[in-house]
Amino acid sequence: MQGTSTKLRHVVLFGFKAGTSEARIEELVARFRELKNSIPEIDSFECGVDNSPEGLSHGHTHVFTLTFPSEAARDAYLPHPNHQAFVEWAGPLIEKALVVDYWARD
Repeated sequence: MQGTSTKLRHVVLFGFKAGTSEARIEELVARFRELKNSIPEIDSFECGVDNSPEGLSHGHTHVFTLTFPSEAARDAYLPHPNHQAFVEWAGPLIEKALVVDYWARD
């Protein structure tokens, strides 16, 4: 349900398979970031590495947040050929993934 914000957040958490090199992870981050430039429906992209002292990440180490102006924009992004190519390329590196979408509330 849409809140008072007009921004839809798409949050993706990844945990990588054992043995995945830092270089491959950096390449994944760069490829994910590049989607912002090739898929016009994405308003913004940000990412980071978990540094919580709580120990509740359940193996997820990297967080990506994409912002969309609408559910229609998000729905256009999901099957977009560039997104699907990224998913296919990244899949063999990922041990676990978690995706949550929500309307940001002020």
